[in-house]
Amino acid sequence: NHAVHMNLFEEAAKFRALRRLWARIVKNRFGAKSPSSMRYSFGAGTGGSTFAAQEPENNIARATLESLAAVLGGGTYLHTASYDEAYAIPTEKSVRIALKTQFILAYESGVTETVDPLAGSYYVESLTSDIEQKVTEYLDEIEHRGGILETIRSGWFQSEIARSAYQKLKEIGEG
Repeated sequence: NHAVHMNLFEEAAKFRALRRLWARIVKNRFGAKSPSSMRYSFGAGTGGSTFAAQEPENNIARATLESLAAVLGGGTYLHTASYDEAYAIPTEKSVRIALKTQFILAYESGVTETVDPLAGSYYVESLTSDIEQKVTEYLDEIEHRGGILETIRSGWFQSEIARSAYQKLKEIGEG
């Protein structure tokens, strides 16, 4: 399950890039020939770090935007968090609203009627390509360092996670 955050176009582009990368890697590195094996089926989840305990009803809008980003990016299944998950175990009412949010997107909005509704948008295509390039460079760095197991053994991978978490906290602190 992949996390979805608030920047609608960036999140959709992130998932589009993930799908492109999967297809390219399984084809070029592993010799996949079947289009179905090059299709990446993934789920996404909303909430977590983006939900606020203050004015929790606003989390319904956040969950809706994040859910839309996941669908526009090609997500095949979705967990829409309940608006009160920022501070409590979800109530039956909040769970129902989260589920109905998915139903409204799936059956009333029209976004599921085409596979890649953002395809061809200059902005989204550019974002997708930028993300794909950065991820490719990062994967190459991991390979250069001996692969994922070696980067874990050496502590490099853990330090990258810590660096990223520190950067996020710094950005939050700076507003």
